[in-house]
Amino acid sequence: MLASEVSRRQRDGRPLAVLLADLDHFKRINDTFGHLAGDAVLRAAARRIRGALRPYDALGRYGGEELLVVLPACDLAGAREAAERVRAAIAAGPVPTDYGDIDVTASIGVAVLEGDAVLAVDSLLQEADRALYRAKHAGRNRVDVAE
Repeated sequence: MLASEVSRRQRDGRPLAVLLADLDHFKRINDTFGHLAGDAVLRAAARRIRGALRPYDALGRYGGEELLVVLPACDLAGAREAAERVRAAIAAGPVPTDYGDIDVTASIGVAVLEGDAVLAVDSLLQEADRALYRAKHAGRNRVDVAE
């Protein structure tokens, strides 16, 4: 989906944004409550994210506890706003599981292609990943935007 949207952006020039979200302290959730609880938290986070997106935005698991959101026709201001909506939705309340209620937050990295910027899919993801790690190092449960 992301490769297709990057290709479309090269044709029509509309902006494109990606969000890379990582559930904070997810290993601690697995270690404390077990992997079944961790899986329930991951599914709940995905539902919360989906509820914060537009119908034509794409959501997928990127790896482990990382989720990737593709935002077609979304500029920097819109991407920042979407990322904050996603962050707030994930942290809106504890996730009820068979193993207890579990609080969850996420750190989110944002990368945007707009104007005459050109980046390959891998480079766009690297930019989002760098922003994600800045968000984590700045205290977690926050959004950071690629330069």
